[in-house]
Amino acid sequence: MNSINTNEKKLIAAWLFCVLCWGNLALLMLFSPLPILEVTSLCFAVVVTQITIYLTKKVGESNPVVASVYKSLLGD
Repeated sequence: MNSINTNEKKLIAAWLFCVLCWGNLALLMLFSPLPILEVTSLCFAVVVTQITIYLTKKVGESNPVVASVYKSLLGD
């Protein structure tokens, strides 16, 4: 873990936060009595996912390993 630079640590944290947002959305879909909570959680999860994908692309510009993973998963 010592060789991971700051951008890669931020990227790991961003993807973890993204997964947690989608987990939160799943729990809200199951247990929420208010549809507005579900809709706002869905919008937030989508925005977080888009930001995380953008961050992955930017980190991939300086890191060839991240770039190859990004290209194989997202095909951009």
